[in-house]
Amino acid sequence: MKSLILLLLTSFIYLPPSYRANPAMRCWIQPKSVKVTLKQSAAVFSGEVLGIGNGGNYLEVRLRVERSWKGVEGEEVSLLTDSTTESPHYRVGQKYLVFADKRDGKLFTGNCSRTKRLEYAQEDLEKLDKTNRPSRREKL
Repeated sequence: MKSLILLLLTSFIYLPPSYRANPAMRCWIQPKSVKVTLKQSAAVFSGEVLGIGNGGNYLEVRLRVERSWKGVEGEEVSLLTDSTTESPHYRVGQKYLVFADKRDGKLFTGNCSRTKRLEYAQEDLEKLDKTNRPSRREKL
């Protein structure tokens, strides 16, 4: 019996990683600080979701930019996101802190993005403000 258990346990070591593995499982391997994520992101900004549409294989999200730390100059921006359960779940009217990369020349947030609803991003916002002052302040 011990031999069978040992055989089963050691056989898992030799199984190749699945490319269809849960994407969220791949993200926990490399946690990044806000400073590192800011440096590696194509765009970092906060904004409110104005609309969500179909962008081919992805969802296209349109946001009104409130603050920008990197990569966004305009009042509005569109980005693509995958529609997996691990990706940021954008909702019209909700505000987000967005860390976006580029994919095929367009801004993209996926399941490994640090993007989160603004109400849960206070710690990240404080670190961003210490690291890099935003180019636009939210209008009061």
